[in-house]
Amino acid sequence: MLKAENIYIGYEADKPVFTIPDFSALPGDMVALLGVNGIGKSTLLRTIAGLQKKLSGNLLLDDRDIQSLTPVERAKLISVVLTERIFIDNITVRDFIALGRSPYTDWLGRLSDEDEKEIEKVISVMKIEKLQNRMFNQLSDGEKQKALIARALCQQTSVIILDEPTAFLDFRNKREILNLLRTISNELKKIILFSTHDIEAALQHCNKFWVMTEEKDFCEIDSGPGSEAEVKSKLKI
Repeated sequence: MLKAENIYIGYEADKPVFTIPDFSALPGDMVALLGVNGIGKSTLLRTIAGLQKKLSGNLLLDDRDIQSLTPVERAKLISVVLTERIFIDNITVRDFIALGRSPYTDWLGRLSDEDEKEIEKVISVMKIEKLQNRMFNQLSDGEKQKALIARALCQQTSVIILDEPTAFLDFRNKREILNLLRTISNELKKIILFSTHDIEAALQHCNKFWVMTEEKDFCEIDSGPGSEAEVKSKLKI
């Protein structure tokens, strides 16, 4: 379980970006983080990922303080796909995905038979067999996003965090990526947490919504009767 208790996030102790009383997510949850630009969504995601320190409160994964974990321990529990576009020359898609095995390899990065099996499994789950031998920098935006998610999945973490994973994609690719994430969440029992401005897509695919309002309130809403109206009301749309 991923959970928070009275966490303050931001950069200065006396000026928190946002205060969050509590939230929780269980294996199999697909959580959409919603709110206007600049409200603090990326800050929250980076804090949960352990890339940025919380200012106070408890942030726990399976009852372990995320910030007490070593980088290698954290990399085996939480994987991250950020919004920055990646440009890498001279690497195939398969080798790029294999980078997700870094927390498990020796200092030379040598892949074991188990690593190779996990890479094959992830390529199959993501349905990118035809892409694996292509060069990463020759992929379309949608194909790159699949490779990025595959690399994160290859880490075998219980939590996968994505910052606006469909931001640069057309409608068809957005739908495909979200369907893949829903499958990963359901079948592999991962916690999938992602920020998005596509409210309608989030309502269709997610079972939980974390809403950061302009009034600096944090609302956790479970999917069900009335949830769509509640989400839209909180977001004033």
